[in-house]
Amino acid sequence: MIDRLQKRLDEPVGARRVFFATLVVLTLLRAALAGILPFTSDEAYFTVWGQYPDWGYYDHPPMIGWWLAPLSALSTEPFVLRLPAVFVPPVVAIIAIAMLRRYGEALAWTAGTLMLLVPLNAVNVAITTDIPLMFFSALCVLFYLRAQRSGRRLDFLLAGLMLAAALMSKYFAGLLAIAIFAHSVWRPERRRIVGLLWVILGSLPAAVIQIAWNAANCWPNVMFNIVNRHDSDGWSLETPLLFALSFVYVLTPAVGWRLLRGRVSGDPVSPPSGSVGHEGPGAALPAPDSTAARADARVLRWLALVPFGIFALLSPVKTIGLHWLASFVLPAVLFFVLVSDSRARARAVLVAAGIALAHWILIGVLVALPTETFRNWKGYPGLVMTVHTDELVEALEPWRGRFAFASSGYSPAVTLGHSLGEYVFVFGRGSSHARHDDIMTDLRKLDGRDVLVVRKDERFVPADYEPYFDRVDFKRIELRGVTFHLIEGHGFRYDAYRDTVLDDIRQRWYAVPRWLPAGPCYFCDRYFPERACHR
Repeated sequence: MIDRLQKRLDEPVGARRVFFATLVVLTLLRAALAGILPFTSDEAYFTVWGQYPDWGYYDHPPMIGWWLAPLSALSTEPFVLRLPAVFVPPVVAIIAIAMLRRYGEALAWTAGTLMLLVPLNAVNVAITTDIPLMFFSALCVLFYLRAQRSGRRLDFLLAGLMLAAALMSKYFAGLLAIAIFAHSVWRPERRRIVGLLWVILGSLPAAVIQIAWNAANCWPNVMFNIVNRHDSDGWSLETPLLFALSFVYVLTPAVGWRLLRGRVSGDPVSPPSGSVGHEGPGAALPAPDSTAARADARVLRWLALVPFGIFALLSPVKTIGLHWLASFVLPAVLFFVLVSDSRARARAVLVAAGIALAHWILIGVLVALPTETFRNWKGYPGLVMTVHTDELVEALEPWRGRFAFASSGYSPAVTLGHSLGEYVFVFGRGSSHARHDDIMTDLRKLDGRDVLVVRKDERFVPADYEPYFDRVDFKRIELRGVTFHLIEGHGFRYDAYRDTVLDDIRQRWYAVPRWLPAGPCYFCDRYFPERACHR
């Protein structure tokens, strides 16, 4: 099998056919999955952002909200909202092809195929902040590599503009910025330093927008990403191992090993025998001097290895999320394709295809299983709420129109709200994560209202609710073996809630450090105008 695949990938026509076959099969599978996979809480959360476009949001920069704004205006169906997630991986694969075409059609098509097959691209359909980050990071790598070849200031500027868009998607793009900086100053030359200045100039708009919005809104991105979310962090022997496994999984073993090893095998950019000189659109491009390929490979290795290296350094004290690695896969794959020989590339494609197939078999099995199969799993209540929200919404129909709906955390609140078609706010202290509800909900306007709090757990006592309402009734709904608790609060007492719950939130999540400039704060200005949010 490996010999046959190698022969196909060594020829431009064969490599192109493999790419398009992979593209069609995976796109159809992923489109189908996008239509049937229940909407996750993170996706519902970002959809709210799309319904209320702004220059910033509590957790992350605004790009995902901007992308979802026109789509959510068109429809709130999961398939429509997930269209960017369906099409960005193929677009990134096409970008990979464009970047390597100068080294031969066969090599370029192989790179595109491998990009389609790496695990996160082969199966993911969730619309999250990582999708625009992957897209703009890929364009940044494209223009930065082109700038290294051409030396043109325009290419460096375009790389900076794409970096700005990536930074407006997710702050992990900062790791790509660090990689570009490190590559530029490692062996400083006038052209590199001037180019770096143009990259910085192009990326400045993102910095200006984000600093201005944060300064006018309690610095929420800084508070979340730097101050509030690290309470559970600490030294661990397990998290570095988890990161190592994630690294191998996301890149596939061959790509990960080659990135770490960094050695070139054979003459990777030389086309197979007989491939040069063929006429027609499928013919291989003339192979350039291998010096150019090695120069490109060095740049790509910097752009991949620096972010992964930073994650490795953080892993002993921080759990590195699998999706954090997604936007740095492209330069790693391109590096692998450039420095590996023909057989290694074919083997990598075959292994990646096998991993993708295993994923799709597992997905098929999971989709076919009834929800009750997972009854003994501790996450079963959340699974039922996600998969069968429509049944829960139907059960809640008697309360609609009479009560303001709430839940105990952002995840159940946005999940329920998406199916209800109305905003569900968070009642209680919540956590450091996803506190955009603090911006969305003005609890002063709910004073005296009846509130229904829907909970999927029983980690509460009557005293958690009774002080904040004139009367509280506790009810239950049974759904597929899960007990959903309904807290009927009649006559919301805003003042009591403000003096306890909101004041605790102020002290816990809005204690802005003194090293951040004082400015407007939606939370303190709204609820505590007599008190400052700064420590």
